[in-house]
Parts: sequence; C-alpha cells; structure tokens
Amino acid sequence: MKLLALIVGNQNILKYIYYIDSNNPISQPDVTQDLIENGNIILTPFNSEVLSEEKICMFINVHEGNLKYQPLSDIVILIDVIIPIKKWLLNGLGQIRVFRIADEIAQLIDQKNVAGIGQVEINNFRTYKVDNTYGGLTLWIKINSSSMKGLR
Repeated sequence: MKLLALIVGNQNILKYIYYIDSNNPISQPDVTQDLIENGNIILTPFNSEVLSEEKICMFINVHEGNLKYQPLSDIVILIDVIIPIKKWLLNGLGQIRVFRIADEIAQLIDQKNVAGIGQVEINNFRTYKVDNTYGGLTLWIKINSSSMKGLR
C-alpha cells in the first residue's frame, strides 16, 4: 500500500496514464480523478479482459516473497503497464509513453530506502505485445524489508 500511495501521489505518472489522447501529458492539468476507482490502476495480476482502447492500465501485484528469513524478507512486486499500441509513442516529443511511465516510477523508488518499506530496487523489465491492439511493459520491483511490520 505504501508503494501504491507513492505512485498515486505522483502527478507525472498519473498524467501519462490519464491523458491518453495527449502527446504532451505533462503539460496537462493535474489529475483529480481516482485512477484506482476508474480502472486505470488495478490491484490484481495482469488481466487482458479488462483492457480498453480508451484507457491505459497499470496492474500492481505482489508477485512473490520469501517469509522464511524474517526479519529480512524480499518481496517482488510486478507492475504491468498496458497501453494501446496506437498511443505507445508521444508524437512530436520523440518519446515512448511506457518508458516515460517506467522512468517516473524509477525516479520515485529505485535504489532508495522508501519510508516504511525498506530498500527498493527495480531489477528487471520486459516489453511485450499483448495482441495487435496492446503492448506492455512489466517492471520487477524487489523490496528488501528489514521488517515485515512496515508491510502489514
């Protein structure tokens, strides 16, 4: 939940997700809508059945953890960002939207001690084609928590 709070508190991430028809989403007004409630940010594993050509979806899912080594525990969270392929590029800016979102997440958490979570690292990423309409990027985020207490 703390990782989620950081993401939904970052206006740049919200703008890249919400302003799907803008080639310069950062120049748009702050997002005031709840992107969890309207289905842009989804707290489940990736599910292609909820995709829409009118929406960018970010799936946040606790993927795996090892509870044998308390108090030191590693937890892996997957973030899947799924974008309609026709909105993949930010025309005129020479940027790829999915990488702008990933970069914003990285600036927010990668290689940092996030309050209440512990050391956070983005270990891997993968891009892929979901089908002829959607493409995606998955980030593997490893949280090394010195205590599980911060995650409960």
